[in-house]
Amino acid sequence: MQPSSTANYIEPTSVRAWRPTPVSELRIEIAGDRTILFGKVRRLFPNSRPDAYYSLHDPTGTEVGIVRSLDGMDAESRKAIEEELERRYFTPLIESILSLRQDGGMWLFRAQTQRGQAVFYVRNWRDSSHEIKPGRWLIVSVDGQRYEIADWESLDARSKDLLEQLF
Repeated sequence: MQPSSTANYIEPTSVRAWRPTPVSELRIEIAGDRTILFGKVRRLFPNSRPDAYYSLHDPTGTEVGIVRSLDGMDAESRKAIEEELERRYFTPLIESILSLRQDGGMWLFRAQTQRGQAVFYVRNWRDSSHEIKPGRWLIVSVDGQRYEIADWESLDARSKDLLEQLF
């Protein structure tokens, strides 16, 4: 079956989402269509429009449809989807760089985040870091975890000095 070239938009009122148990996978029911036992939700524009346009996927990763907004969805479903998105897009905010050094061809970061210290490796800085907008950086570690520097100018002088060696 060929993928569709047009988007399948789904009304938020026709979507029901829940977890049968707190540790189980997300289930998504689309009224009159299907129930997805191991559903996935992704933001289409995670950086520029994080509160709009959500892509619903089946366990194989195939997009089932797009929900433009969570407005109008029942409270339980909205909460389940928001929790899933929080898990998927959790991005620790880097408050300071405690140390930065090369280790085995990669950069080893030790950073202070809003959730405590984080230690992670970055393989190739140019491929693993992206300036989302002036002063706001997204960094992806070798294991796929995302970290964010929300405002370069708000970093302390030592953190800036450490990061300067990457440019």
